[in-house]
Amino acid sequence: MSLALTDEQTMIRDTVRKFLEKEILPMVDSYEKSGKAVSKEIVQRLVPFGYLGGQLPEEGGGHGLNYTTYFTMIEELSRVWPSLRATVGLSNSVLTHIYEYGTEEQRKKFLGPLLKGEKFGFFALTEPNVGSDTSSIQTRAERRGDKWVLNGSKMFITNGVEGEIGIVIAQTDKTKGNKGIAAFIIEKEISPYQAKPIEKMGTTSCPFAELIFEDCEIPAENLLGIVGDGLRQGLKFLNGARAMVAFISTGIAQACVDASVKYAKERVQFGKPIGSFQLIQAKISEMVTLTSAMRLLGLQASHLLDEGKPCKVECSMAKYFATEKVLKVAEEAMQIHGGYGYTKEFPVERYYRDIRYFTIAEGTNEIQKLIMGREILGISAFS
Repeated sequence: MSLALTDEQTMIRDTVRKFLEKEILPMVDSYEKSGKAVSKEIVQRLVPFGYLGGQLPEEGGGHGLNYTTYFTMIEELSRVWPSLRATVGLSNSVLTHIYEYGTEEQRKKFLGPLLKGEKFGFFALTEPNVGSDTSSIQTRAERRGDKWVLNGSKMFITNGVEGEIGIVIAQTDKTKGNKGIAAFIIEKEISPYQAKPIEKMGTTSCPFAELIFEDCEIPAENLLGIVGDGLRQGLKFLNGARAMVAFISTGIAQACVDASVKYAKERVQFGKPIGSFQLIQAKISEMVTLTSAMRLLGLQASHLLDEGKPCKVECSMAKYFATEKVLKVAEEAMQIHGGYGYTKEFPVERYYRDIRYFTIAEGTNEIQKLIMGREILGISAFS
């Protein structure tokens, strides 16, 4: 298996990189320091590149990109602005989900605004008491005539504040267990609910929210797929999402490397650039090595996804390794910057805050080890 990018993929990467550095990077610092949420106008500037729906076929409004190409674009976006990546990523997940499981009527109604960046999407699975054990969903959906009525709450929802079209996973019949779980499309305009912002450590320009549903009515035609298929829908995209997290981590690690190399050349101590000191060179060499290893594991997973081959171990491995090692890279970047690395004058402290969440997201790293163990040993630790 060749892990090198094709000429076309390299061209796409370079084009995206130039655009992001010129048009997006200059606004990142002011947004992040103020806590202002990413705007629709900014997201819409990414639409021509295929960040929204890029993997959909052209007849579905997409660009027909494979995993490797799209994830390479995600790496570049993560290197420049992780909050923007999160905002775009969730909208993209929602529209991909609707395209995969929605009826023609649902596709016609919901995909357009999401593809154009006119509305943001969110995915509501996690609950206050439901994290790794996704089968224990407590949010209830009850059929009443031509509507479904939701009661319950969801936690840590990206785009939950700004999002207007969401997918909510809920239990329709507790006695049926997983077979009672269903997915629903919810529209903020016609199905009011509470969205409470949650203050968090990083990616401050892409808020988290707790969503509270109290007799929230959803049109019956907004059922996505069939009752009993909701959990499978919610988990289907996790394998690809875990591989994508490896690329997100690689992008932020590369940003740490770039910032550290620049600082080591410019910062002078004892009459010479600190980059001439052996310990600084050792740190940067290790950072570059870890970043390259993260990228290669991500590419291995994305190529297997492109080929349609089984790759649960490879995706979990890439996610686990990248999210653990990017923390090391970010810590070293802060150390190289010395006291400045602990301040908001330089971006490396933000890189650490932005990446810290990903050892938890898309299945904690502890869960990734159990997934790998199950696939390697043929013995499940979950039952």
